[in-house]
Amino acid sequence: MEKVDLPSLFMVVAFTTNMVIGFYDPILISMPKEVGLIVLAFGSLFFAYVLIYLRSGFFGETEPKLDHLVTKGPYRFCRHPQYLSFIIMILGFDLMFRSFLGIVFTFAVSIPSVVHRGRAEDKLLKSKFKEEWERFAEKTGFLFPKLGILELKRYKNEPNSY
Repeated sequence: MEKVDLPSLFMVVAFTTNMVIGFYDPILISMPKEVGLIVLAFGSLFFAYVLIYLRSGFFGETEPKLDHLVTKGPYRFCRHPQYLSFIIMILGFDLMFRSFLGIVFTFAVSIPSVVHRGRAEDKLLKSKFKEEWERFAEKTGFLFPKLGILELKRYKNEPNSY
């Protein structure tokens, strides 16, 4: 019997449910659909950019498929840019459908499903890549780049770190 990848399954079900809710939501927010289309387009382009670096590592499973840790391109800023692109895209759908309930569902279920999957993936990556992953995780954010005074001081004190 094959093992079910629960974090992946949960995320796919959450995102699919999110789109269905958005499509059928009777409570519409007052905004142009085009705003959502722009957000969706940006998220889709960002996703395409991530795929350039992830390539064959993207096959929907939480278990890492590659024999090397991807740290270039968008991965030099955060550990899960692919999941960030998913969040941007689902928010784009919510805004395109002008769905109040879709936005609520995004923040209540879809984003937590992404965080859950990202944490599960972090554990697997740490187990596979050990110290290399720890160094990478120390300098990169989870979904967003690490920015702040501490990071700025570190870059200021490290030559050629830009």
